[in-house]
Amino acid sequence: MQHQFISLNGRIVPAFEPHFISTNRALRYGDGLFEGMRIHNGEFLFFEDHIFRLLSGMKSLGFIIPDHFSSAYFYKTISELLISNKVAGNCVVRIQVYRTDAGLYEPLSDEVDFFVESFNPSIEKYELNKKGIIVSVFQEWKKDFSPAMNFKTCNSQVYVMASRWKLKENLDDVLILNSNENIADATSSNVFIWKQNKLITPALSEACIGGVVRKNIVEFSKAIGIEVEERSIAQNEISEADEMFLTNISKGIRWVEFFKEKKFVNSKTKNLCEKFYSKIL
Repeated sequence: MQHQFISLNGRIVPAFEPHFISTNRALRYGDGLFEGMRIHNGEFLFFEDHIFRLLSGMKSLGFIIPDHFSSAYFYKTISELLISNKVAGNCVVRIQVYRTDAGLYEPLSDEVDFFVESFNPSIEKYELNKKGIIVSVFQEWKKDFSPAMNFKTCNSQVYVMASRWKLKENLDDVLILNSNENIADATSSNVFIWKQNKLITPALSEACIGGVVRKNIVEFSKAIGIEVEERSIAQNEISEADEMFLTNISKGIRWVEFFKEKKFVNSKTKNLCEKFYSKIL
């Protein structure tokens, strides 16, 4: 559930009053990007990683990055919003940045506006799901390769269509393919598989979102001696894997029990999850 107030260009305003007009470029052209982050027991998780990805995405889209767009500025802005919304514990925060209004395809300016909103989390705390999830592959739309493919842009139609299909098929999540027919990611998560003792995830060059949890799991796994491969993953390789899990900032690590007719266990995932959560929490 969205909270009562948002921060619009650093100003606290009611969330449920109109603030945008028809020339808004995020609305017209998907000309923007967003960043979601998790606050756990009042603490930001991976805050610097999120701000770095936000600013990198802005650069990729040709936005003029204001001088005051720093970690300290966003920390202060988000903190003021959480105080206004009387949030002290767990929540999800979303920063939306978009090119300023006006212009058709050709913008009149590369300056930006932004807003920040907060929500109740879908789960209260990070813990491995007791019941494994069911996933399949979405075939109808493919994710294209582009300079912005690793960022969460407002042009998210492939994820919308995949999510619609997921509901129709009564699945927990679906895998999204890139235009080479290899695995990119899932509707809102990065994809990991175990093969023997190797942890494998699609490389950033495979058009996956450069997930913050993904980044930290890769780094943590290498640090504790797990062999990690970031590379292309063909569809049929999923069925040959020993285990599979998905990651995102909202829900953390979710192990997959069924991929089509393939049933997975979760012993390696559970062990990694316990160690990772022990470190970050």
